[in-house]
Amino acid sequence: MSTPRFARPLADRRLSGDLDHRPTRFVLLAAACSLAAWLAACDRPAAETSSDAAPVATTNAASSTAAPAEDRAAARDVTPAAASTPSRPAPVQGMPPIRLEPPLLDFGFVAPSSASTGVVKLVNPTDTPLKILAVQPSCKCTTISDLEGKTIPAGGSLDLEATLDAAAAPGPKKAQIRVLVDGYTQVMVVELKAEVALAVRITPPYINAVEGKNQSGRLVVQSTDGQPFRICSTHGMPPRYIGFDPATDEPRAQYLVEYDVADLGERIPRYWVVETDRPDAPLVDVLLRHERSFPNFNIRMKDYRISAGVVPVRGSAEFKIRLENRTDPVTAAISRSAAGKVEYVGESVGEEETEVTLRLTPADGTEGFVYLPFTIFTKAGQSQDLDVFATVSRSGAGGCGAAAAVPTASPAAGG
Repeated sequence: MSTPRFARPLADRRLSGDLDHRPTRFVLLAAACSLAAWLAACDRPAAETSSDAAPVATTNAASSTAAPAEDRAAARDVTPAAASTPSRPAPVQGMPPIRLEPPLLDFGFVAPSSASTGVVKLVNPTDTPLKILAVQPSCKCTTISDLEGKTIPAGGSLDLEATLDAAAAPGPKKAQIRVLVDGYTQVMVVELKAEVALAVRITPPYINAVEGKNQSGRLVVQSTDGQPFRICSTHGMPPRYIGFDPATDEPRAQYLVEYDVADLGERIPRYWVVETDRPDAPLVDVLLRHERSFPNFNIRMKDYRISAGVVPVRGSAEFKIRLENRTDPVTAAISRSAAGKVEYVGESVGEEETEVTLRLTPADGTEGFVYLPFTIFTKAGQSQDLDVFATVSRSGAGGCGAAAAVPTASPAAGG
């Protein structure tokens, strides 16, 4: 006979961990289990019933009526042996005694939009098998191996395989996997982390320049593999180094550079971009939070950071933007700058997102860094203002060419 309907929602809500704060639910759950056992016993044929129940069954109403009151009360306290079932142990308050190896699944530096896979070993150090009831990732960015219903043997282990999908934008990435084990009130949490980065990264990953704060400051620009490189420009301007003279010093793997919001003019860009001579990281950016850089969010997008990479002189490059899945298709794109044009190429609708392909064509004679505002339009009349940045190179392969900005040096103790 099936479990009563009220038992399933209790089990479904256990992953949230709220059972720790509501002990009365265990009473209900135990009651549901007991009721299910009793009902199961009712379905069994009489041959399965213990013979110890016979004396109770032969007691008739007449003898019960004739007996003294205290005897009738004692008779009511007799529990039929056929209906008694072993009681389920009360759940243990706390997390299961499982050891995680490693305790943190750290993928380190990962490329944007990449997928990284690792394994966490769930070790059972006790002499009692542990059954996994459910395994649930914290977001769609994480996929896991199916361990639901499997048992970790006493003194044994199970491998939990997890794949973390990195975002398109640089920055830290964290996720969790919650594991519910039979007999324990708290879920066990497996932590995952990574840092989405190109071959060159900037720290901190954003500039918080709202309300007049942090209008100028310093940023660290460094390679993730320790290889030396050169900075071609900082948002199209000569880099202002701290403690480095490009005229006399050899290229380094790490630089300290200055920024100043006042250098950017009236229209504050949403991203502050650094050009480098590394082919695998020609453009590296940080988010610039400022009152005049907040975009309108008319259309929900996966990422508002858009890079077209390296564009050859007198050429063009296609780039993609990703929208939250929608039925209103994008039909056009126009540039809002004389520095180049943006054209709509096409789109592909998937289960969870719509990928729109656009084409950037810089204006004739353009070389070096380009930061170009544009707008996309949908069939229903919605619009979204965006920006795309690129570096226009004579070689088409990036690098600090003739059009690169001339760097300047600042004293190490100055600013």
